[in-house]
Amino acid sequence: MKIQLFWFIAAALLILPAEKGLADDSVKVSGSLEVGAQVADGVEESAKSQEYEDLDDAPIGNFSLDYDTESYFLGIEGTRVGLDDQQYQIEGRSYGKFKYSLFYDEIPHNLSFDAQTFYSSVGSDTLTIEGSSPANQASWRTFDYHVDRQKFGGTFDLSFDSPFFFHVGVERVEKDGLKPLGTGSFSGVVELPEPVDYATNNFTLAGGYRTDEMSIKLSGLYSSFSNDNTFLDWQNPFLGITEHNSLPPDNDYMELGVNMIWRQLPALSTLSVAGSYSNLTSDFSQDQEGSLLPSGLNSTVFEGDISTMSLSAALASRPTDDLDTRLFYKYFDRNNDSTVIEYDGGGNDTHLLEYTRHTLGFDADYKLAGHTRLGGGYEYENVDRRNRPDGDSNSDNLLYVELKNTSLDYLTARLKYSYLNRDTDADHDLAGVSAFASEYIVQFVQRYDVASKQKHEIQVAVELYPLDNLDFGVSYTYADNNYDDVVLGRTDDTGHEFYLDFMWRAARMLDLSGFAGYENYQADSNHYNYSPGQIADPRVADRSPSSFRWTQDISEDFWIVGLNAGMSIIPDRLRLNLSCQYQKSDGKSDFTSEGSSALLPITQYDDYDITTVSAKVDYTLTERLGLGVGYIYEKSTYEDQQYLEYDYAPGGTYLSGAYADHDYEVHVGYVTIKYSF
Repeated sequence: MKIQLFWFIAAALLILPAEKGLADDSVKVSGSLEVGAQVADGVEESAKSQEYEDLDDAPIGNFSLDYDTESYFLGIEGTRVGLDDQQYQIEGRSYGKFKYSLFYDEIPHNLSFDAQTFYSSVGSDTLTIEGSSPANQASWRTFDYHVDRQKFGGTFDLSFDSPFFFHVGVERVEKDGLKPLGTGSFSGVVELPEPVDYATNNFTLAGGYRTDEMSIKLSGLYSSFSNDNTFLDWQNPFLGITEHNSLPPDNDYMELGVNMIWRQLPALSTLSVAGSYSNLTSDFSQDQEGSLLPSGLNSTVFEGDISTMSLSAALASRPTDDLDTRLFYKYFDRNNDSTVIEYDGGGNDTHLLEYTRHTLGFDADYKLAGHTRLGGGYEYENVDRRNRPDGDSNSDNLLYVELKNTSLDYLTARLKYSYLNRDTDADHDLAGVSAFASEYIVQFVQRYDVASKQKHEIQVAVELYPLDNLDFGVSYTYADNNYDDVVLGRTDDTGHEFYLDFMWRAARMLDLSGFAGYENYQADSNHYNYSPGQIADPRVADRSPSSFRWTQDISEDFWIVGLNAGMSIIPDRLRLNLSCQYQKSDGKSDFTSEGSSALLPITQYDDYDITTVSAKVDYTLTERLGLGVGYIYEKSTYEDQQYLEYDYAPGGTYLSGAYADHDYEVHVGYVTIKYSF
């Protein structure tokens, strides 16, 4: 990381204009330098408190420098210098000729703090147990799940001061750290620290031609991913043997694309056409693992090869002053030529998903009397899948109508209704399968992502402007998905969303804005407890206590409210900004059962409360010097059945505490002084 940052700073110094250029009267040089410190309390309680940022006690600094002439611009910027979420960027351009950029940034992803494990060599690709069995938990090792990401690269654009243009970009992304991996077998399950040591190199190239009447762009992308750890070897605490887990393999991705646009066609039309082709490849050899191979395996080498092709076209027109129309068509195909892994006698064979999707439709928007616009449209989509028996194909028909009125200067109203009908065909090959075999039941399982359904959605929104400095907004959305033909799976889900917002600008002294919202979701589903030897048809009541139907009803309520205030205490000298927000989610899962024992409800179902308060004072000491003082408070509590009375070693399982550190209460204070020139 330090090497990449060194080269970035060196590049910035080389690009800076010479001293003579800086002294030129036609040159405008401006910028700022801000230094300070932040202190925090409570951030060590939970990784969630600083999931994507660095809030540890540390000095902080930001800087910017802009160099501008009539023909050239150079900008250099750095934020949170020296911290784990620092960012730097250089941008330059010669107007009408070229532009370039260099960038470097870091983002931490803190997953979970103070995890525990009985394995040694955490962070390596070999995890062993000291002794024949795991030691007492009191002697387990403590570590953090986190992944640090560094991204650096640059772009260059050349326009030749002509209709032709050219673009090239390079980028490298590095990730390093640990993330949790759940693995095991029927003998037991273990949560392991999986090492992360990834590198991705991206190269983009594009060029084209553009005028007022037309434009064409050709583009290409090549991406190469590498993982320094091909396998994770770990000692099974239940069996005493060494197991092997394959980790993300090296892969290569390429994409070619073309975009064309024709403007100023008859009927004020614009035609856009686009197409792309991509290919993703990877190789994996079971021989690399060095472990005992399963018997009856048809190949020890897996060659991944997935390609996609997409085409699209859209024609937007204005045949009259009152009518806007759009016709569109989209095509997408996913082809999987990867190795098919099979075993003698069948069972556990791989099934490679492929599909083709066609989408076509039209939109129209017509201006009625009284500042009213009526819009509507129709969309048809057909998806044909391979190796997806529960959704071999589906046809979607979507209709919508929308009405918008702006007849009053102080009010805008919008109403939209849409209806979707999805018809799905299944293709289960159950010839010769007995009604008492477990495989027989698959024909009744319909997953909601592809199942036949009818969807109704209504959106209502009103914006009110009673005063020049006062705005109100209110919106409501209702959506219902009905899966009438489903035997096992989701049968219905319904959502309600209601939001209010306002903004008030009281001259120069006070700005107030706020919002409040409520959401409710409910999903119902049917299930079946199958017992070997019983009939595998959930539509038949066989009166067996071990083979029965049951249902689940999931409901969730979500509330959020926020308020922001900006106050100019001393005009152009002292300003106070305040912000507060509270959000709460309350979920529940209820059950009914035809079995002999009742199924108890889950009352802690992804429940959480988050309170956030922030305040900042900005004081202008002089024309160039400013002081900033800020404070942030955040408290979060999370309750879910799976984390209640957390146990690191429940029966047949060893856990590490991943994501168990979800509650936190954080105080962060910071002070900065900024010099601008």
